[in-house]
Amino acid sequence: MRLVAVAGTLVFAAAAGLIGWVVLTGGECAGATVHRSVDACIAAGLPRQRCASLLAEADRQLLQSGPVFDMREQCEDRYGSCQRAAGATGFVPRATGFCLKAGPPERLVPVFGR
Repeated sequence: MRLVAVAGTLVFAAAAGLIGWVVLTGGECAGATVHRSVDACIAAGLPRQRCASLLAEADRQLLQSGPVFDMREQCEDRYGSCQRAAGATGFVPRATGFCLKAGPPERLVPVFGR
């Protein structure tokens, strides 16, 4: 029984450490500018059409691989704004922004949540 308690404590500590690292380093957008809107992206010097296209692509990526909830209300309670998932029954968050990770190749990372 003691072995189970030790193993459980180690798993909990590892998970807490990983979450702490992600929070402290900025997650997948560490070192990149997060653009929370098309206007913010334009203000950073990117062309309007590219900014709109990047935000639409971030939304598309979330449609394909975002966290899926059975009910819209569940999703909106957690993320604020949600959309119907592609190819699955349920709802996924809408992109509330994006960041571009330097490449090569440059990589778009959707940002979602409040």
